Parts: sequence; C-alpha cells; structure tokens
Amino acid sequence: MATVGVFAQDYTFSNHNIVPFSLNPAMAGNANAIRLGLNFRQQWPTLGNKYNTVRASYDQNFYKRMCSAGLAYAMDSYAGGIYRTNEIGLVYAHTFQLKAGKSNKFSSMANDGVFLRLGVQGTCFINKFDVSKVSFADQYDLGTGNLYGPTTEEFESDRVRFVDFNAGAALNIQGFLTLGAAMYHMSEPENGFQKLGENVLHRRFAAHVNYIKDLELSNGLFGRNTLSDTYLFANASYQKQDVWKQLDLGAGGFFAPFMAGISMKTDLSEVSYVSFMVGASIKNFQAYYVYDLFTSQKKNGSWSHEIALIYIIRTVERYPCPVVYW
Repeated sequence: MATVGVFAQDYTFSNHNIVPFSLNPAMAGNANAIRLGLNFRQQWPTLGNKYNTVRASYDQNFYKRMCSAGLAYAMDSYAGGIYRTNEIGLVYAHTFQLKAGKSNKFSSMANDGVFLRLGVQGTCFINKFDVSKVSFADQYDLGTGNLYGPTTEEFESDRVRFVDFNAGAALNIQGFLTLGAAMYHMSEPENGFQKLGENVLHRRFAAHVNYIKDLELSNGLFGRNTLSDTYLFANASYQKQDVWKQLDLGAGGFFAPFMAGISMKTDLSEVSYVSFMVGASIKNFQAYYVYDLFTSQKKNGSWSHEIALIYIIRTVERYPCPVVYW
C-alpha cells in the first residue's frame, strides 16, 4: 500500500483586479459605483476532470458615509463535479481620509488625498463530496486489480458547513497608488469530511500594490474625479497559503474603449506562466478575456481561460479610488 500527501489552496483567478474584492476585502466599493460582476474560470481543460470556478458579486460605495458593502457567491467544481465548494460572503469596508487633497480648476472639492480602507468579510462555506463516484483502496483486489464491493470507508457527512472570516487593509495615495494586504481564514476552520483534525483550511496571506499613470495629465490624477480615457497601469501581488505561494507582476494600458495587459506569474520554484488579457469598456458594460500560457518545464495541465463581465451603475464620486484592471 502506498500513501500520498496531497496539498491544495483556495481557488485563485489569474486577474484579481477584474474579480471585485477577491484579493482584499478592503477593496469592496473601490469602483465608486454600484458594481455587478460575473467571473468564470476553467483551468486545465486538457484534463478529463477540469476545474471550473464561477463567481458572482455585487458591491457598492456609499460615499456620503465613507463606507462600502458587498455580497459574493463562488462555486468551485473539480474532479468531474465529485467535489464542490459553495461560498457565500458578506463584506464591509470603511474609508478613512488621512490627508485631504487640494482643490483646483478640475473640481470644487478636494477629491484626491490619502485614504485608508479597512475591510472585513464573513463567509459561509457549504462543501459537497459525492462519495458514490469515488473508488477507495479497500475496494480493489491486489492480485487482479479488479474493483469489487462497497468501501468500508466512513464519512460523517457528504457535506461540510462552516463559517469563516477575512480581513484586509488598503492605503490609497493621491488616487494613483494603492498598497494593500489581507488575511483569509483567520480562524483556520476544519474543512474535512472526516473529523481527523488534519484538514485545516490554512490562513492565506496576500499583499498587493497597484499604480496608475494617466497619460492625459502630467501631474497624475490630482484633482480628477475619474480617470481619463488613456492611462497605463502596473501592479504586483504576492499570496501564500501553507506551502503554496504565488508572485504576480503585471502591466497594461487602457485606450478607450480597449484594454490589454500581460502578467508574469510564478510559484518561485517550478511553475510559471504568462497571462494575457484583452477587454473593452462600452458605456457601463465591461468585458474581459484572460488566457494563461504555461512556460515552465513542469507541465501541469496546459492552459486556462477566464471570462469577466462587469456592469457599472455610476454614482456621484466624492472620494475616488480608481480601479486598476490588472
């Protein structure tokens, strides 16, 4: 008999910036509008048991109260639907103005300054395991290799339910630079179908930085209510969860109505890939496509695809925090 140690991590999108507040709860409401998002990711499609992830979200900035709220649902399905995770989360973020900006000819209000956003998220998980589609070692005849009889493995339930909590912070400087950090699974809840005390959902740590350069203003975004139709952006993020880690470096530009970007991703060891993004923004509707191309020698299932659809309902923007879409 052989035993194999298996490690896994949270589902992750190649482009968190087009998946609202997925990397940091503090970024809920950072579109300064009512935002509806729908994201789909299919990973390792060349494998028979491809991974599918769907996420739907709503978030809104209540600028008069300097706060934001949001709701997200995510379903992660893999191994041919044998295992599914369902995640429903509520998020709240509050904005503190640390330093006021200067009024100028573009606006009668001091819109740009230094802001600190703090966010918390409560999440309910409902995980399902279809035991009937799985074969176990005790069902095999070691001599012939044939499968016979039911398994003697016992599971307390084919569903696991638990509540989880996440928190994050983000510092926005003059509307063009954002620094953030977040911690997920703060209580490290038990996540197994057998209560062995070994199936812990480990804490995930994330840090990120986003920068925007508006090409229509030499002095950046000072005094601007919104971005112009021509700007460049760059960002970096680092995530770690138990033995898993990932570093992302990305850049791109928006030349209305089109957007394009490229990102280099690596686990700092054996796996690396390049992500390409193309998209368009027409009035209140935004659509994006992301393609991952594996570049490392260690192959792990070829490529992956992501599709993002976002609908924005604009409101009066008193405290702008521009969104970086890569």
